[in-house]
Amino acid sequence: MKTKEPIWISLGVLLTLCYLLPLFWLGEQAHVRIHDNLDSNIVWYKNLVDSNSVYAGLQDTVPNLVGGVVSRNAFVSEWTGIIWLYQWFDPFAAYVISQTLTRIFAFIGLYLLLRHHLTLQLPRAVIMLVAVLFAWTPVWPSGMLSTLGMPLLLWVYLNLWHKQRVAWSLVTLVVVPFYSSFVLGIVFFLALLAGFGLYREWRQKSFHSLFWSAFGVQMLLYLLIEYRLVYSMLWEGEATSRDQFDLGHNGILRTIRLFFKQFVLGHTHAEAAQTPVLLVLILSVLVVAFNKKDPTVRWLKQGLFLLAGLSFWYAGWFYTGWNPLKERIHVMQTFNFARFHFVEPMLWYILFALALDWLWRRARQRLVLIAVLLQAVVLLIWNPEVIYRQQPSFSEFYAVRQFSDIRSYISQPVDTYQVVSLGLHPAISQYNGFRTLDGYVNFYPLTYKQKFRTIIQGELKKSPQLQRYFDNWGNRVYIYAAELGKHYDYTKTNQKPVRQLDIDTVQLKRMGGNYLLSAVPIRNASSIGLKLEKTFRDAQSAWIIYLYRVAPEGG
Repeated sequence: MKTKEPIWISLGVLLTLCYLLPLFWLGEQAHVRIHDNLDSNIVWYKNLVDSNSVYAGLQDTVPNLVGGVVSRNAFVSEWTGIIWLYQWFDPFAAYVISQTLTRIFAFIGLYLLLRHHLTLQLPRAVIMLVAVLFAWTPVWPSGMLSTLGMPLLLWVYLNLWHKQRVAWSLVTLVVVPFYSSFVLGIVFFLALLAGFGLYREWRQKSFHSLFWSAFGVQMLLYLLIEYRLVYSMLWEGEATSRDQFDLGHNGILRTIRLFFKQFVLGHTHAEAAQTPVLLVLILSVLVVAFNKKDPTVRWLKQGLFLLAGLSFWYAGWFYTGWNPLKERIHVMQTFNFARFHFVEPMLWYILFALALDWLWRRARQRLVLIAVLLQAVVLLIWNPEVIYRQQPSFSEFYAVRQFSDIRSYISQPVDTYQVVSLGLHPAISQYNGFRTLDGYVNFYPLTYKQKFRTIIQGELKKSPQLQRYFDNWGNRVYIYAAELGKHYDYTKTNQKPVRQLDIDTVQLKRMGGNYLLSAVPIRNASSIGLKLEKTFRDAQSAWIIYLYRVAPEGG
């Protein structure tokens, strides 16, 4: 490493941390993503710790959510590093530390990849800034290094291919699996890497034994770490909600539309924020230099073609034409093979660096600096504190003091009753120690889905959208109301009373439901066996909670 390299890396780390300043400064008053984050992952980790289920056996369930029937294997294993953070720290601190580690190594990974394996004439300052921008991308926060760690892994594998920096590479190769998800990102990266490696070996008539040995070791390590998932997919005998996943419902026109949406906007779990700056810049360079014999132009063409191919694969996976094959091959129904989109952010920023390099070599330094500045503005606008500022903050969402008041009012041991929620996520009750019949999980027994459906079937009949959503996916085991739709954010400033709730409270009681916590008033509560106990308000909470008691059968 050259003398000034640590200086550039240190400066890049400081700039990367600037993106996280709202978390450091505002604490639990900061705004973070709710979807697939506050409503799920954070609560999953907390519940595993609180219920002493982190090290539970392969046949055990997690007691605090979805009626206590969800297999421990539905969650990450105890060998996944993010669980350790939630064991050592409170949930918000664990979240901030995880974000800090992830984004620092995102920066380091892309910086090293661009410096060591791309022949760029860009100054190190610009390379450093491109890597910082990659670390600022608004990807799914619970993914750890699954997406943002890909440049670091690619740097490792290219080092091993060329037999460079072997010691550091092998250490990194072993450590990363403990802080990333195999199925939510890395398996797709490794599949593309294997395809690229085999193609290069065929073209060069060679065999890079160190590269392939390391590849095999890392694959084995991931499978060992994810042993719970492997067991659940191969040997779990009970039918689960995965067996009713939607096989694909898009016709040709919707598939084409989804392709363009994915290519231009990206996926919610792997957003590169490539529009407008990155996409326009790359296309502009290709238009200007399309016929020029320049390696950079060739790489830009191939990279954009690969991105288009990944978007096409993603859109095509949900095309109805696949269904006959999916019905025959069970794993094609229970595993989402469309998720190559996790690789896209890395590819977009590699192409961004190549396009900037092409401009720099043609004395267009001002355009380079403008492009970097504009992308920084785009990403700052995408900062969670900006885009989620109209949503509840971390502390307002979980409303700890308000739910403590509810728990005190009920005045029973929390393991003696169960609750459900309406108009707000069940995760809030779960975070505050309540046992819930509802919840959001990766999979759960199909028999439970069928029993729970009886509770909400009256509402599902009113809404074809909700019926498809629950029957064809169903991982959100929620008390739905057609009048509310697929919304779970009815805060105290967004009240919409439910005039006619058609749920089977007898079935709710049979399944062990004792209370319903609603974010909105239910006008016909008494006629369906619900008794309003008390309304809870709290200045530090986003919600008004209407506590309804489920009447005994026949009561």
